[in-house]
Amino acid sequence: MIFFATYECFPDKKEQAQSFFANMSADQISNEVPPNVTLLARYHDVPNGTGITILETDDQEAMTAWTLGWATMCHFPIIKPMLDDDGARALIKKMEAAAG
Repeated sequence: MIFFATYECFPDKKEQAQSFFANMSADQISNEVPPNVTLLARYHDVPNGTGITILETDDQEAMTAWTLGWATMCHFPIIKPMLDDDGARALIKKMEAAAG
């Protein structure tokens, strides 16, 4: 499954979180998410300490564990499953068929 998540740094932890992220090594970045979670994209609104991530996983517990790794500096107010075009079209067709 693909998940869309937003993050917000706590105002009093924004500089700490950004410094921590900016100074992560390439190895830390590549090992940041659990092996059964794929980080597809991450985009940052640096001045406001917010951003989005797109993750792929079938293991919601592993994804939640990853978010908890950031819990002292930020939170993830929105985490929701998403579908790509093919998945969305297939679901809409099933819904239409069920509605008759």
